[in-house]
Amino acid sequence: LVVGNDAVNFCAGANLMLVLLEAQEGNWDEIELMVRSFQQAVLGLRYSPVPVVVAPAGLTLGGGCEIVLHGDRVQAAAESYMGQVEVGVGLVPAGCGTKELSLRARDATAPGVDPLPRLQQAFETIGFGKVSTSATDARRLGLLRDVDGITMNRERLMADARETVLERIRDDYRPPPCRSAIRVGGENERAALDLGIHLAWRGGRISDHDALIGRAIARIMTGGDLPHATTVTEQYL
Repeated sequence: LVVGNDAVNFCAGANLMLVLLEAQEGNWDEIELMVRSFQQAVLGLRYSPVPVVVAPAGLTLGGGCEIVLHGDRVQAAAESYMGQVEVGVGLVPAGCGTKELSLRARDATAPGVDPLPRLQQAFETIGFGKVSTSATDARRLGLLRDVDGITMNRERLMADARETVLERIRDDYRPPPCRSAIRVGGENERAALDLGIHLAWRGGRISDHDALIGRAIARIMTGGDLPHATTVTEQYL
């Protein structure tokens, strides 16, 4: 399966006006259903029985970025502007983007090494709504992996993505196992992130609501209300 299009932009995210209208009406169950449905959709890409290659180009923001994060492989146009920008409108990236960047930060940490420095980098990517200036910059931000490809000529993007899919089939693709033992740091890890949020708030660099959203993101990335380090499942995160 190749996920892509020939439009100027891959995807600029969800229709937040609909979310706002549902919130104003107090339809929280509808919002929760929408979020859960999208979460399971992007996880469906990750654990698909066939290889999924996502081919982003142009603006790839919010939910569009989360689709990219969950492809088996990504074949990105060089001019791809990717990011989790939900904090800019006062929301938490809730379509598995926060979860995935947390996992990547932990996976990039060597065994026995404190994951907090990499987790802080991922937190800043989300918390400041950073958007890549190119596909190469997206790799620096952790939005693309070393195994993901970059296409310089936009007109070749879909063809390159198709070839990547066929290559994955030739390599005898098998879906990855579901992740059931992800290490999280609990309260101690969250306290370190919360301290950074507090100092930024005290320094006048972020608003009260920015701090609220930052603490919510920190809570997700460190495993929720856990008193100590433990392991959790991907579905839990």
